Amino acid sequence: MSRKTSRRQRLVRSIVAVAGAERSEAEGTATIEAPDVRRGRPGRRSTEERTRAVLALLAGRASVDQLALRFGVQGQTIEGWREQALEGIAGALRERELVRQVADLEKTVTSLAIQRELLQRAVAAHPTRPGRSSR
Repeated sequence: MSRKTSRRQRLVRSIVAVAGAERSEAEGTATIEAPDVRRGRPGRRSTEERTRAVLALLAGRASVDQLALRFGVQGQTIEGWREQALEGIAGALRERELVRQVADLEKTVTSLAIQRELLQRAVAAHPTRPGRSSR
């Protein structure tokens, strides 16, 4: 029984060593580095880490698979981060456009209010006589 156990242990150790070497090589090809940060649960990443991952993905510096390996999450998670970022960017652009539209509308309302006030003053300064009716 001890021979089987020792053989199994050696086999497991060699598999772990090979997998570790492959992972080290794959991590070496990724162009973004995750800092050594303590995390509460595996797979949880800070906003800063997610931002760096998405920026690297959008800039083309790393693939989804490389980033997933680097950050210890699934590729779907990286893609979800990208979608959230793109939605946020689109929302910010919409908000900027809405702010511009509100400013334009405020100018228009102010201009119309001034015109109305001027017309009211002109009518008050020059009262008209009652006209003839068409009957």
